[in-house]
Amino acid sequence: MKIKECLAKMKNKEKKSEFNVQNTKWTFTAEVYDEICKTIGCRRPEYGGLLGSSDGVHIDHYYFDATSERSAGVYMMDIPACNKVIHEWNDNDIELVGVIHSHPNGVTRPSHGDLLMAKNIIESINVHGRFFTPIVQVSPKLNGEIKIYPYSFEQSVEMKTPLMEIETESAEERRIAALDKKAPNRFERIKRVFPNNLMAKKKVICIGCGGSRPFLETLARCGVGTFILFDGDIVEDTNIATQGTFISELGKLKVDVIKTRILDINPLAHVVCIPKYLDNAITDEDFFKMAMLKNGDFRDTLLCGCTDNFFAQDRCAQLSVKYGIPYLAAQIFEKGKGHEVLFYYPGLTASCPRCILESRYKKILTVKKSGTGSSEGAAVCVTDYLNSIKSYTALKILCYDEPLTPYYHELDKFADRNYFMTKCSSEFNAPAFEPIKLVEANETDLTFPFVTIAIGQTPEKGCPLCGGTSNENAPDRIIPDTRTIINPYDKPEE
Repeated sequence: MKIKECLAKMKNKEKKSEFNVQNTKWTFTAEVYDEICKTIGCRRPEYGGLLGSSDGVHIDHYYFDATSERSAGVYMMDIPACNKVIHEWNDNDIELVGVIHSHPNGVTRPSHGDLLMAKNIIESINVHGRFFTPIVQVSPKLNGEIKIYPYSFEQSVEMKTPLMEIETESAEERRIAALDKKAPNRFERIKRVFPNNLMAKKKVICIGCGGSRPFLETLARCGVGTFILFDGDIVEDTNIATQGTFISELGKLKVDVIKTRILDINPLAHVVCIPKYLDNAITDEDFFKMAMLKNGDFRDTLLCGCTDNFFAQDRCAQLSVKYGIPYLAAQIFEKGKGHEVLFYYPGLTASCPRCILESRYKKILTVKKSGTGSSEGAAVCVTDYLNSIKSYTALKILCYDEPLTPYYHELDKFADRNYFMTKCSSEFNAPAFEPIKLVEANETDLTFPFVTIAIGQTPEKGCPLCGGTSNENAPDRIIPDTRTIINPYDKPEE
């Protein structure tokens, strides 16, 4: 390693627990070690970075010096960039304790230039005690596999080989374990509903997570064991009034903040965040892998299309029919006048998702439409109402044919009525509610301000998705690629 110019003169702030000569063990946190593997471990020598500590015991901060100058045998720090990081660390009580960099294969000891570098830094920033100068050997495959040779330098002593440890458990894993111990009886009162830890084997795949946050939290409170969350959006200020988000979450990925909430409810849940939209860049095979699916029976899995984009909803419906995954979708109508929920259970429901919405397909595919619905003007209470209906329907689906639960055969009652519509406003004049209007007209003392009805469904003859037999796809109904919407109408798809 060579240094082109001196590091800025600055002092590390005094720490409650400083690195000192007597302390001979260095402990990398799992997060820092992983970052070293992903950066230095995936590049040819010589690359390096800074090591920092917030507690004088753990190396819990790492800066990868990506803009350094280097050659096959020389690493030259980007001094201005490193100085900026050191200043920021000082302001946050993080002490610079070392520089790590990689050497060519077989060169496992610090060079004479490395010794000069260590001495220069110690004199420039008044390092207390030892300065850590580990050497990294990377795999020829550049696949992140590394071996670290630990060395430290002191002004009064020559180079030493200290002890070194790498934590196997991350700080997040420690936090989750602590939460689990703090609330061991969290599911005690629902054991009779979901016996034998039944829900732990259930998986929910959610496409679009903003308005469905309370829905996902509810399923976490029921003990659902695995969540796969697809959403490329971040929390914005306009979401606060409609999606139950908080100012402290602004700018964060929606999938990340929902993961935090789920794990705060059930630390044992497995939550996979995929900060992407389900668009054409994701193939069916990609989706199958991302959703952690395996060929076989998907009765313990529920795919949820919780996006208000028509074409994204179609993609979800096609994936559901293609792979035989139970499906749930929902949408709020403009100004929160009402909402709809539809579901599909392979081998049980009479109609597939496209059968149910065929009139909407025809309208959108033959008229120039964006395919994006609007829930503009819907108060959050309307969203909460919808999420409650979704949650109850999801439990009926996930627990279908589970004999020890009260939801054992609840779904049978709705096998041919797998489309729910809710009227939240007197202005909502959907034809399905005409019978209720007649009752209200004849019985002045009866009103139905909030009502959900299950609307009878019949398979759509020649349905482009299921052929009118949603229980099983005929051989000629195999779906090769769900990124292409099936359009049998005269006008081309817009």
